[in-house]
Amino acid sequence: MNRRTVLQELGAALACLALSAGCSTSSGPEARESAPAAAGSERAEAAAQPAAAAAPVKLTVGHDLWIGYSGVFLANELGYFKQAGLDVGLKPFSNPGDTLAALGSGQLDIGLTTLQNLAVLNGNSASSDVVAIALVDSSNGADAVVAKKGIATMADLKGKTVALTLGDVNHMLFLFGAEKAGLSPSDVTITSMSADDAGAAFVAGKVDAAVTWEPWITKATKGGGHVIFSSASVPDTITNSVAVHRSKLAEGRDVYRRFLGAIDQGVQTLRSEPDKAYSIVGKYLNASPEDVKGMLSGDKIYDLADNKRLFGTAEEAGPAYAAMKAVVGFAVQSKLVKNTPTAEALLDPAVVR
Repeated sequence: MNRRTVLQELGAALACLALSAGCSTSSGPEARESAPAAAGSERAEAAAQPAAAAAPVKLTVGHDLWIGYSGVFLANELGYFKQAGLDVGLKPFSNPGDTLAALGSGQLDIGLTTLQNLAVLNGNSASSDVVAIALVDSSNGADAVVAKKGIATMADLKGKTVALTLGDVNHMLFLFGAEKAGLSPSDVTITSMSADDAGAAFVAGKVDAAVTWEPWITKATKGGGHVIFSSASVPDTITNSVAVHRSKLAEGRDVYRRFLGAIDQGVQTLRSEPDKAYSIVGKYLNASPEDVKGMLSGDKIYDLADNKRLFGTAEEAGPAYAAMKAVVGFAVQSKLVKNTPTAEALLDPAVVR
């Protein structure tokens, strides 16, 4: 019995009751036999109706305004999170270190941050259980030291003022470049500020050099500055991750898997429809589509297939573990941590494998 037939018969029955005449009811065998059949049909139709949709899972996700999170921005803007049954609220921070602090204090469900910051957090807190469950991207030129004309190399920074964030990933990049150039950190005057503020200070002519990221590298070079050292010289070192509390992994694994799946859709859109994607990402970074295209040329964005390769298998660990060990080694050498966490303690492959 279809929906229209049920409504018609119901209307007729109500009319009979209202008029109390002109309608007769049959109590014969045919009526008695048809009643159970009708009831069974109605029960079948009721069972066929879709169940009420489950309420979307709310997630607060912290991030900085970084080109490597293009897949996340696209998933949010194009509704991929909603399609995965997630109600995602993106919360921007000035620095990736700020994101981790908020995650550690319970203000966030997920933090997007660098492996370096993850190592520093766990290396200075015995109670931290924050781990990376996926890698988002690896900077390949999208982090850099920009300098004024007349400063041709890192060695030329001696006696100059450099803006960077002490203890954060751009500080690490500066130390890598200084070591390669034989420059001592004590040879320069360091002004500590966020990577965004460092880029802005350089563009405003307030410092001789700045360690910053996109979109400020593009803005700095357009304003007459130039790059003297970048993450392209230390590939796979500045890597960003999806960080969560390990204690929530068991109950939240399906939610995290859906979250990563939505980001993967965003990455595929970035690859298959770049012109559409550049415009959307540009709104988040306050950059033109052309500038977004240029920024992406200096960054390697990973999808789920890449993550399976990066994390490897239980029998053979992937490149993610070597990258994590290198970052921890640098943090120890630079005395940024009190303890030495292992790569295995900082990475959990369960969601991507």
